[in-house]
Amino acid sequence: MSPPIFRMNPGRIGLRPAWILALLLISLGASARPLHFTLPGLNGQAVQLADFRGRWVVVNFWASWCAPCLLEMPELQTFHEQHADRATVIGVNFENLPASELRLFTERLGVTFPIALSMAKPVPGFAVQGLPTTFLIDPSGTLVDTHLGSINAAMLAARIAAPAAARSTP
Repeated sequence: MSPPIFRMNPGRIGLRPAWILALLLISLGASARPLHFTLPGLNGQAVQLADFRGRWVVVNFWASWCAPCLLEMPELQTFHEQHADRATVIGVNFENLPASELRLFTERLGVTFPIALSMAKPVPGFAVQGLPTTFLIDPSGTLVDTHLGSINAAMLAARIAAPAAARSTP
């Protein structure tokens, strides 16, 4: 008879579910922590996510060469204007262009919401897998939804109006 591949230690069996539960609780706690970033802005001032705590925040990663990004800019601007009392849009440009060039570009698009510069570097806490990618952050600073691809003002309005249970969590 060959020796068992896995040996059971009866004294440790009871600890295994406790460890699994502890790891699960730690991971849930980590994902519920408020997100934060401080990035350079177009006008030389830092854009800090924490400055918008208490409001819904739409963080949209985009680039000037991305056609779907440019098509959704007017929608993001509309949402920003229609929900200025309780929500803010932050555009994060995901390329390495001079701020002066981006400033002219966003002025031509009629964008008035804050634009931050990532300089084509990842922003911790934001898993950008393609452009455009939009993250919805609730007033407590917690990520509640992620959308890859174009989004419109009506979709965003529906998401902030929906009860928390109806929103999808990444």
